[in-house]
Amino acid sequence: MSSSAERGKQKESSDPRGATRSRLEEAMAKLGLTEEEAVPLVLDDVEAGKKPKWMLAGKVLYRNQFHIQTIASALRPAWGNPRGLEFRSVGENTFVAEFESQRDRDRVRDGSPWHVSKNAVILEEFVECMQPSELKFDKLQVWVRVLNLPFNLRTSDWGKAIAKQIDKNSTQVVFDPVGGFLRARVTVDVTKPLRRGILIDSAARKGRDWYEFQYEHIPHFCFSCGRLGHSDLMCPTPGTRDEDGSLPYGGSLRAPDEGKRSGSNDNSSREHFAGHNSRWETKFSSNVREASGEATSPVKKSEGRKRKGNANAPKLMYRKVGEVQPPGSDVGDVNAQQIVVAQPVGGKGVTLPAEEVGENDSNKKRKTPSSSFNSAEAAAQPCPAQ
Repeated sequence: MSSSAERGKQKESSDPRGATRSRLEEAMAKLGLTEEEAVPLVLDDVEAGKKPKWMLAGKVLYRNQFHIQTIASALRPAWGNPRGLEFRSVGENTFVAEFESQRDRDRVRDGSPWHVSKNAVILEEFVECMQPSELKFDKLQVWVRVLNLPFNLRTSDWGKAIAKQIDKNSTQVVFDPVGGFLRARVTVDVTKPLRRGILIDSAARKGRDWYEFQYEHIPHFCFSCGRLGHSDLMCPTPGTRDEDGSLPYGGSLRAPDEGKRSGSNDNSSREHFAGHNSRWETKFSSNVREASGEATSPVKKSEGRKRKGNANAPKLMYRKVGEVQPPGSDVGDVNAQQIVVAQPVGGKGVTLPAEEVGENDSNKKRKTPSSSFNSAEAAAQPCPAQ
């Protein structure tokens, strides 16, 4: 092959639009265009000084059609509500998202996979001069985990070699010492089944071993054929089940959500809440109050209560010492009034009239006697109105 032909092929591989033009020329040569058809329309559609637009084209892999508002409502908060973000529909489940800054565009592009109702969203860089046929929507960037690697392979060099076997353009490789797995940023072809693992021939182990894959935040995929965009019920090429009734692909390809598992630990939350309730019950429950005399002592309650008036005044306690019979009444009459002695705590008793005792002892209710000598005398006197 001549050097000019090699340079032409290299130029086509580096410039996809150049390859498109060459194919177009070949197609037109086969068509045999007429003289009118061969005359092109020349347009100067480049606007000088126009502000650059940062855009991404996307497609939701789903058999039914989503409204553009549904897609925007799902992706806008997932992308962090970037300022100036606008969506417009350009086809069935296909849209163009325009960003105000290149930084937001690159952040969203590199943050895939995204999904709408767990259906994969494939993103492609987009410029306004592109044709819709140039959008392929066949690549998805994801993080893949390689499980159960031997300790001697848990290095940067061996990790890159393994990642290159999955995706030759892979550059990001990280080893997770906590989970014990290798993480690699790879691009998968959505038209092909997901890879379930990798075979490694190890000279140190003197054999060939199978190492399983797990994909982080992977959207819905088919358990029958392993492709994104449909379920096993809608699979055009359904797979056969094994002896246990399992399909060739399963949920084990989906990596567990570490953040969700650690952040929403139901058991730890319930234990913490139960411990809080137990401390509350220990402090304020009725059982504890009954068992503890400190909480229900009437003496301590009365001592701690503030008294009005002179704080140095003696505290009086009242006790019954005898009975006084009214004039003309027999001994043991029920109308007899009691004499109460007011005695300071630790001092000698002082006799008070029964009326004053009744006023001071207003907290105690006494039953009204059925008859008394006062009421009998009042009945014997004439009415003042007569």
